[in-house]
Amino acid sequence: MGVKGRYQVRKAAGQYWLLDMKQSGVKRLEYVLLNESGAYIWELYDRLQSETDVAEELHREFGISVKEALADVRQFLKQLAEQGIVFE
Repeated sequence: MGVKGRYQVRKAAGQYWLLDMKQSGVKRLEYVLLNESGAYIWELYDRLQSETDVAEELHREFGISVKEALADVRQFLKQLAEQGIVFE
């Protein structure tokens, strides 16, 4: 499920943009706009590579239950998949 190198978050004008860095050709996928929470979850997932590890980090950082954090992470990843973000 590695995402490092392919997708990168960029911040510009107060917005977070998820960009596919390995696209080629004329037909390119649009960027995905993320809010600050989404960008943070993305960064954690990119580093930790595990839904459970990300949920545990969110639990430690924000004091929410691991169960709630895991549901949030899974929902976020589902939304990305619906927008065509491919995990290798």
